[in-house]
Amino acid sequence: MELENLKEEDFEIEAVRQGTMVELIWMGSVQVPEPDDLLDPYFEKLLVVAQKNSLSVRCDFTKLDYMNSASIPPLINLLRRLAELEIQGEFIYDASRKVQAASFRALDVIARKSEYTSVRGA
Repeated sequence: MELENLKEEDFEIEAVRQGTMVELIWMGSVQVPEPDDLLDPYFEKLLVVAQKNSLSVRCDFTKLDYMNSASIPPLINLLRRLAELEIQGEFIYDASRKVQAASFRALDVIARKSEYTSVRGA
């Protein structure tokens, strides 16, 4: 099983492997009503590949235009799964955009509970 990109309507995640890290570059707008139906299975496949190949995971949200509030629970789940599996994970967001800053403040609280996960503004 290899890393795959995810494309849905106006939204895309490009998966790029760089040495011992996989970077997920989020682009477009997440506006699907049930993003967990789309994201949770994708993340589980990612976690299998990351664990099997000893890869860290970086999610780069700086190119993401919009993310609805229903997108937060799958991201919380991903942070928790990274910590459970002891996979280094980092979420990077655009701190200059109020919408992203507000969404990622909540994720930062969860990420700080584990030595394996971090959230930071760029």
